Amino acid sequence: MTHRVVRTPSPDDVDKAADIVSSVLSPTSVLDGGCRFDVTLVQHGAGYDEAEAHALKLARRGARYVSPYNDPDVIAGQGTLGKELDAQCPGPLTVVCTVGGGGLASGLGLWAATRDDVRVVGVEPEAAPAVAAAVRAGHPVPLDLGETVADGITANLEPGSVTIDLVARHIDRLLTVTEDEIAEAVRHLVRAHGIVAEGAGAAAYAAVLAGKVDTGGEDGRVVAVVSGRNIALGTLARLLA
Repeated sequence: MTHRVVRTPSPDDVDKAADIVSSVLSPTSVLDGGCRFDVTLVQHGAGYDEAEAHALKLARRGARYVSPYNDPDVIAGQGTLGKELDAQCPGPLTVVCTVGGGGLASGLGLWAATRDDVRVVGVEPEAAPAVAAAVRAGHPVPLDLGETVADGITANLEPGSVTIDLVARHIDRLLTVTEDEIAEAVRHLVRAHGIVAEGAGAAAYAAVLAGKVDTGGEDGRVVAVVSGRNIALGTLARLLA
C-alpha cells in the first residue's frame, strides 16, 4: 500500500511525518517512482529550496534527514561510479558530470584523487550556478535561481554543506550550459542513442556536445555521465518537437 500526502498551507498538516519530501512542482514521473514503495510523500514548497527547508525542520523535531548531496554515505555511494569506470575505461580520462548540490561531483572527485590520470569536470545550468558561487565564496551563497529544464539540479545549498570544500579541492573545472544546449542534448540523446534523459541528466552531455569540454590531447577520452530520466512526457515532447 502506498501513501501520498499532498502539502497544503493548512496548519493542520505542518508537522506530518514524511519518508520523502518533495516540491509541489516535482514531475509526476519522480513522484510516481517514489510512490511505488510503502512511503509517505509530503509535497511542500514551489521549489527544491523550500522542500529541503521543510525536511530539515522535520529533522530538528526528531526525524532522520538524508540529504541527496550533503551526506558522506551518499557521496561515497555516488563515488562508486568511479569503480565502474576503473573497470571500463582504463588510461587517461576526463569525466564530465552534472552538479546540483555537488554530491556526485564530490564522490567522483574523491575517486579521481586516487588516480593520477583522471580529471573531473562539473556542469551546472547557467540559470543555477549555486555550487560555483559557493566555491568562490567558500560558503553557501543564496542565489536568485532562474527557471531551467534541468530542475533536478536547481537549488541553493544547505548551510554547512561538505560538498563545497570537496568540489573546490577535487574538481578540475566548473562550467555552465545554457537552456538551448541542454535541450539539444536531450534531443540528441534520444535521436542518436535512444536514451531518454531529463534535463539534469543531460547537462553533462550538453557541455560535451556544445564543445565546452576538450575532447582531445593528453586528458584522454571523455566520459559524460548521463544520470536521471525523470522527465515529464509533455516536456520531452516539447523538446523533441
